[in-house]
Amino acid sequence: MTAIRSLAEFGSSAAIGPLHCGASLSDIAAILGPPWDIGRVSKRRRWPHLFSYGDAELCVCRCRRVTMISVQTLRETVELPVLGTEKRATFTGPLTHSQITAELSTMGCRFNPVTLHQPPGQTALQVEATGVTLTFRTEAGSEPLLANAGHWSTTHTCPPHPTHAPDDGFGA
Repeated sequence: MTAIRSLAEFGSSAAIGPLHCGASLSDIAAILGPPWDIGRVSKRRRWPHLFSYGDAELCVCRCRRVTMISVQTLRETVELPVLGTEKRATFTGPLTHSQITAELSTMGCRFNPVTLHQPPGQTALQVEATGVTLTFRTEAGSEPLLANAGHWSTTHTCPPHPTHAPDDGFGA
């Protein structure tokens, strides 16, 4: 599978294998193995916390549910998890605007430009059905390159954290 196809599938489903908003970190780890611990979002609190599987970064709430997925793509190689293994598939990048939009169109995904709050040198598209946002870096004289693909929960209700829950290995 190509990176273009993988990222278009992310756009169409808002998931990369078991990685999706609302998924349990423990369930994901049972399928893909333990994630790489990137670190805290805040210096003062452990949660929310960032983890990754290759270039797929996850923001995880204290209840251990994924609230955001971000795939950094403005690199020479992009690593994404291989379903059912602890391996990562490596793809060459960067990917262009026309490559991504052509693949989304082939898959029947409708998308719209994001016009609000786009800084100079950036443009974005949002997939209608899923809300996945694809952000492109624009430079004078070249085709826009995909910098990031992301999806986040717009609502999240965190259940009370049990006071005597066993350690899940991801920290208290």
